[in-house]
Amino acid sequence: MIRYQSVVLLCSDIAISKQFYQDLFQLEIELDIGGLVTFVGGISLWEKKDALYLLYPGSDTITNPEKPAQELYFETDEIVEFSTILQERKVPLLHEIQVTPWNQRTIRFFDPDRNLIEVGESMEHVVKNLGKDGLPPEKIAEKTWMPLEYIKMILQ
Repeated sequence: MIRYQSVVLLCSDIAISKQFYQDLFQLEIELDIGGLVTFVGGISLWEKKDALYLLYPGSDTITNPEKPAQELYFETDEIVEFSTILQERKVPLLHEIQVTPWNQRTIRFFDPDRNLIEVGESMEHVVKNLGKDGLPPEKIAEKTWMPLEYIKMILQ
């Protein structure tokens, strides 16, 4: 049986990246063997210089594309407060808080190696807030693209 274990990000400076993920997301370290760090929850960091000879023999550099084709996704129900933390730490943004067509607020930014990260509100939070605004379940389902049964379950 094959089981998903983690995503591995290659890092130019493991110490800087480890601190970035610990400080910003309060991730707990599961394993730290110097050039490889695994956090509880399934994110691992691997020092590029240690990974290159195994992944790309003969190569001494890896460049990330300007527009990554993948992202790490996290959720918070305090998106405005989280955005303030990003601004205070001068984290480079792809975009400020935006509202998706399904009414979820998200923000996207880059880690020290230009890996793309998205942080969005949970859809449960979005549904509850729309309910607090007095919208009926049918209208919330329409605005969030979520099934009506899911909306009713969340609002109970």
